[in-house]
Amino acid sequence: MDYPVLYQGDQAGSVTLTAQGGRTQVEVSCRRDNTGLFRAYLLCERGEYPLGVLEPKGEGMGLRRTVRTGELQALGTIWRGELRLSYAFAHQTQWQSLAAAGEFFQRDAQLARELSGIPGALWRQERNVRLLALPYRTDQPFPITTLFCFAQIQTIQGQVYVVYRFDRDDHPVFP
Repeated sequence: MDYPVLYQGDQAGSVTLTAQGGRTQVEVSCRRDNTGLFRAYLLCERGEYPLGVLEPKGEGMGLRRTVRTGELQALGTIWRGELRLSYAFAHQTQWQSLAAAGEFFQRDAQLARELSGIPGALWRQERNVRLLALPYRTDQPFPITTLFCFAQIQTIQGQVYVVYRFDRDDHPVFP
């Protein structure tokens, strides 16, 4: 039997169940989504059955496993499969623009003043730290020279930036 697999209300693939005596072969096949790791579930009349984490397979992602047929029968009628994002990859976090880099600082007025004239800054939240990316050019002074040892040079959206990490109190954090 084939059933649709949904992710956020849209069909993302299918799940095929093949009876083999007292066991059932389950095969999930979905289109590739590079935003993170996904788990598949069967949604049934009396609950759900976790199938596992999908892995990359060619142009898509999927899994294959064998389960006891009695476990599935105990859940009643199978309605469909479902994908759930179980881990989002960090690189998917979007950088946000700042009109001026000084806007980033909430508690450190001195750094806010020092960076108020720097255009093109980006920021993003990453777990328990905030990242500030300042445009970097070799013909310009290094941004925030007093925090040089906390800096990382990174390419973001094709441009070179100096990236600093700060805690919620605007204290620098080593990378």
